[in-house]
Amino acid sequence: MKNYPLWKIFIVFLLVSLGVIFAIPSILYKEDSGSWYLDNRLNLGLDLQGGSYLLLEVQTDVLIDEEFENFSDTIRIIARENRVKINNIEKNDEELKVRFDTSDNLEDIRKDFLQNYRSVKFNLNNNVASISIDQLYKKSIQDSAIKQSLEIVRKRIDESGTKEPLIQRSGKDRILLQLPGVKDPERIKDLLGKTAKLNFHMVDDDDTKSLSLNIAPFGKMIVDDINNEEIKYLLEKKSKVGGENLIDAYASFDPTEGHAVSFRFDTTGAQKFGKATSENIGKRFAVVLDGVVITAPVINSAITGGSGIITGNFTSQEATDLAVLLRAGALPAPLEIVEERSVGPGLGADSISAGKIASIIGMILVCVFMILIYGSFGLIANISLIVNLFIIVALLGTLGATLTLPGIAGIVLTIGMAVDANVLIFERIKEESVKNKKIYETIKKGFDRALSTILDANITT
Repeated sequence: MKNYPLWKIFIVFLLVSLGVIFAIPSILYKEDSGSWYLDNRLNLGLDLQGGSYLLLEVQTDVLIDEEFENFSDTIRIIARENRVKINNIEKNDEELKVRFDTSDNLEDIRKDFLQNYRSVKFNLNNNVASISIDQLYKKSIQDSAIKQSLEIVRKRIDESGTKEPLIQRSGKDRILLQLPGVKDPERIKDLLGKTAKLNFHMVDDDDTKSLSLNIAPFGKMIVDDINNEEIKYLLEKKSKVGGENLIDAYASFDPTEGHAVSFRFDTTGAQKFGKATSENIGKRFAVVLDGVVITAPVINSAITGGSGIITGNFTSQEATDLAVLLRAGALPAPLEIVEERSVGPGLGADSISAGKIASIIGMILVCVFMILIYGSFGLIANISLIVNLFIIVALLGTLGATLTLPGIAGIVLTIGMAVDANVLIFERIKEESVKNKKIYETIKKGFDRALSTILDANITT
């Protein structure tokens, strides 16, 4: 220990101690305990602990249908402004055909329409207009939907507490999910199966005739109640404020209604919400989620604070999940599960067992070899090898990394490279011991001479 700084000894001792302390949870504990220390452990990948595999398809055709529906509403408004009557509107997969009762003023209608939709083809043939979507515009809608869906799926999975999921795009319109440790993915499927489009619409309680005939007049829509399909609401089609203005949502509890979801709007949403409630006191305001009415309370006073609460006979889990969906944002299009597989832990258990056996056999052989060839130096190398493994496990666990089959192979390779470094050092020490009888200087020169070779081997491997 001659001339060896005490601070270096302290750092080595500290690193070894921390390595052992933080490796213990990964080695001894497998179940979540709620303790930060015990849960701060190495995660196992899908190939080791099993889990769920889901392949989702983004239904981009729904977006195209919605776009055509917007075209239909817009052309009706423009035709009314130009005092031109529409006889009928027909839609197929590729275009929207609008038949007018006259060919007069149609060029003006065409110009007004294209001011709203520049990437759309609008062709006139006598009194019939054909409206279609440009292919580049269609592709941009679909690509944007895929990217947005990928991000929202990632947010929803992260909010659910799933550790180390693999989420990536697969092909043209699909999303691949690998969920390690998730044996029953039903809750995940429920979270992903909802688009979570939240809107606030005014209820029209005056037009009871349209509601009884189940025919929505222009600018209105008929929507079912979430708990009873026989209960229907006639709503204004245009929403007063939408979920895109939400900045926070969380599960809460209302003393009279039970489990609920509290929400908060951004500045724009708060202004829209405040204006809608102040102008419609005494009327009902419907909360619509994915095309059904959750609740439709009467506006008793203006709500200008930008926050509110949604009630609807929720259970605690339903309120929590709805809050997760609202925080993550609405999917631009529905997701369909086209493939689902459950990966059993059997293969993973076999792999872990084989990896353990390989590592143990490798360690024993290396330790025996080092002691036989290098004696006490070999024993020191073996101890450092074990410490090295503890530090690797501690670092991976602290960082929340996931161990997979290739990871096990990497650890075994690390053992080999660590031994290789020790062999190089000991051989240099043996060479120096012939020239120099002082042990401290011999060891120091041995380390110095081997350093460049060790660096080269580790950098290039």
